[in-house]
Parts: sequence; structure tokens; C-alpha cells
Amino acid sequence: MVRRPLNDEELLDISLRCAEVIHEYDGNAPTSALVAASGLSERTFFRYFPTKAESIRPFLDAGSRRFSAVLTQHLSRSAASVFDAVVTALPEAFAGVRTPWTHHLMQLVLTVPALRRVWLESNEDLVDMLLPTLARALGLSPDSAEARMAADQAALLAESSVRRMVYLDEDRHQAVAKVAAAFRSAPLSRRPQSSTS
Repeated sequence: MVRRPLNDEELLDISLRCAEVIHEYDGNAPTSALVAASGLSERTFFRYFPTKAESIRPFLDAGSRRFSAVLTQHLSRSAASVFDAVVTALPEAFAGVRTPWTHHLMQLVLTVPALRRVWLESNEDLVDMLLPTLARALGLSPDSAEARMAADQAALLAESSVRRMVYLDEDRHQAVAKVAAAFRSAPLSRRPQSSTS
């Protein structure tokens, strides 16, 4: 008998349970603990999650979908600029799924190579997710280099904000505001400082 594939909501529920196990084992959860938390057989677990680290992917992807949805809402309400809409949407998106262990999990995501790889791949998918919305808001073709650059910038703003929240223990509003200020000051456009020997 062929089983019905798991839907996004079911995968997210499993992913949250696995993420908590990864937190409990400080990033080194054994397969048996993850499989037990998932409620799946080991064979089915690895069909949905090719590696143990992939078990956090639905959790990360849900955050990306939340950011995309909130951004779309903000853009539909005449924001001052597309950049301002991104900056306003991010803290709301970060407020989504929060647990007592989310901060520690994200510390692990940024430091455990296998988890970091999954996060970086999820961030790349975020760019593709944001592209149609940002292209439409900017009056650009989704195939244009400018639209792709806008989506890259929005994803980088999100990624940089997460790093500040984790490494500097800033709250989501503070982290996004500081990253946004850095983006606005365009440090790469400054002249290099002359070095003195």
C-alpha cells in the first residue's frame, strides 16, 4: 500500500521535534534519537531527510516562507521604499516560531558544518522565493540582474541579522536596524583608508 506523502505542516512538526533533539545533543544527535523524535521509520526518515542535518530544513524553510509572506503584505501597503519594507518585515518574520532553545539551535547552525550547509542552502532558496515579489515591487523582470541583486540583498540582510542575533545576542529589532544602517551606509563604496607603516 502506497502511503500519502507528508505535507509541509507535517514535515515542519517533525523538523521542530528533530531540531529540539539536535539542541539537546549540542549538534551531535545520534540517528536513533532523531528517528525516534520524528515518529518515522529509519528508512522513511532518510527518504525525507537524506542526512541528519537535513531534518532542520523544513524549520528553516518555514522561516523563509514566513519572511516572504510578511514582505508581500508590507509591499502591498505602500511602504516608503522596498528596502524599508524588507527592514520592517524581517523582525516580524523572526518572531514566528520561537522556542526556549531557538537561540542555541541557531548557534549550532552557525558553527556545526553540516547544519551550516543546510542553512546556507536554505538562504539560497530564499533568494529564489523573494525574487518574484521584489521584481514586481520594483517594476523589473524576474529574469533581470537588478531583480536578482535585490533578492540577494534582502536575503543577505536576513542572514546578517541572524548572525548579529546569535553572535552579539541582540534582539531581532536591534539586529535588523543595525544591519540596515550598515547597508544604507554602503561601506564598499567608501575609499580605502591609507595604511601607515
